[in-house]
Amino acid sequence: MRPTFLTRLVNGELFDPIVYIRILNQRQALMLDCGRFFDLSNHELMLVEHLFISHAHMDHFMGFDQVLRVILHRQTPLNVYGPPEIRRQVLAKLGAYTWNLTREYALEIRIHEVAPGCITTTVARASDGFAPSWTGVRERSGEELVKTLWYTVEAVELDHKTPCLGFVVKEAFHINIRGDKLGPLGYASGPWLGMLKAAIKSGRTMDIPVRTMQGTRLIDSEQLARELVIVSPGQKITYLTDIRYCEANLERLTPLAKDTDVLFIETFYPDEMREEAHRKGHLTARQAGEIARELGAKRVQAMHISPRYHDRREVVLDELKQLISAPK
Repeated sequence: MRPTFLTRLVNGELFDPIVYIRILNQRQALMLDCGRFFDLSNHELMLVEHLFISHAHMDHFMGFDQVLRVILHRQTPLNVYGPPEIRRQVLAKLGAYTWNLTREYALEIRIHEVAPGCITTTVARASDGFAPSWTGVRERSGEELVKTLWYTVEAVELDHKTPCLGFVVKEAFHINIRGDKLGPLGYASGPWLGMLKAAIKSGRTMDIPVRTMQGTRLIDSEQLARELVIVSPGQKITYLTDIRYCEANLERLTPLAKDTDVLFIETFYPDEMREEAHRKGHLTARQAGEIARELGAKRVQAMHISPRYHDRREVVLDELKQLISAPK
């Protein structure tokens, strides 16, 4: 089974934490945080529809300018989500440049400032020199930020001596196409399989133009689902960085991230630096392992090791591995 979410820790364990998630067979992607990066192509950046910023420290936010530079001529909007003050911070970046040549550009930046109970959205368009042109507020029930046909993103505010968002990317359910059934049924693989998946995801019944050995036929999506589809639980990806190990944070994140398939989590310090980690609002590798065990994470990916400990990378990673592999 190929996963729907194709994830990549762009900078590895040592440098600014960025997770790039491409959606299988769709021309769309999302990014979790946006610090300094070199290993994302222009093509990959052009696919990003939603950019989620945990907080605006430089190592999580400085790459926004690079993304903007690549997508400036794009027709479709970029949605940016972040904690309180993200509206001011994004507009400050946009306001630092001269935009006298962008009147014909279609790009729109939609800034979504996430607070408990509400999301404030501001729109800034290239054609207006990215001056804020509209602001609205909507109530937020639960932790949901955005819901698309293929995924939902939820966020919870955590403590890093400043509000810092933890993110969960979820797939409601996963659709598996039984490739072994195509030939015997006279069907040929093609784009219609994507249409079938979209119909199932949306809950709509429709006629699908199926490529067959005798040409194209319209076949009811419910019939095709009975013949070809196996539905399984969807993926769940969790991203946690720059948080203090404390009861309040654990109580907030656990209901959201329980039983995650993949946990991307910072391992900023070795455990000997536990007191400094608490003072500065970071996790040690052992604390990251304790969180992973509490969440029941199926796979754990360390990230964001402090530059002070790059030469002790294996020590930090061993602390994490020893804890998550030990019997409960």
